Amino acid sequence: MNDALGIPFEEVAEDFAPLVFGMIKRLKIYKNTEEYAHIGFIALWKAYQQFDPAKGAFSSFAYSYVRGDMLAHLKKEARYDERYQPISFTDYTEPTDPHSETIQQQIQSIAPYIEDLTPRERDWVVQYIIYGRGITEIANRYNVAASTVKSWRKHALRKLREQDMKKRIL
Repeated sequence: MNDALGIPFEEVAEDFAPLVFGMIKRLKIYKNTEEYAHIGFIALWKAYQQFDPAKGAFSSFAYSYVRGDMLAHLKKEARYDERYQPISFTDYTEPTDPHSETIQQQIQSIAPYIEDLTPRERDWVVQYIIYGRGITEIANRYNVAASTVKSWRKHALRKLREQDMKKRIL
């Protein structure tokens, strides 16, 4: 129990549930509402723990905590979606390339080998093997750090080696 409020958190959570669900509506969150409700109640818990009655009313303090945490999570998701859009095999054709049919055939020929890789690991394989791009060029193309591309390479190569070992054993 927080001594500043003098009531247990369960009662606070019950009293402020409309705030949490109202904030979800106010921010027009229509996907993953359960996740955002969770975030809202965690923010309410943080507000409950940090509240100082000398600084104002709990309701406005809780409002700012809940709203701030939900907005922060929305921004984080937007950044992730912006940076990590998976690309399908058909998106690799480059219109300026005179050998686009040949490249599509090459991509289709390696597709069975790379189907177990993550989208980014597949991106590395196609960009490196098919298009002959280096780490820096791939990093610039996907707007990520070179170390990130190296990580894609490392994981892709490890998985491909494991696949090869399994085929040899069988």
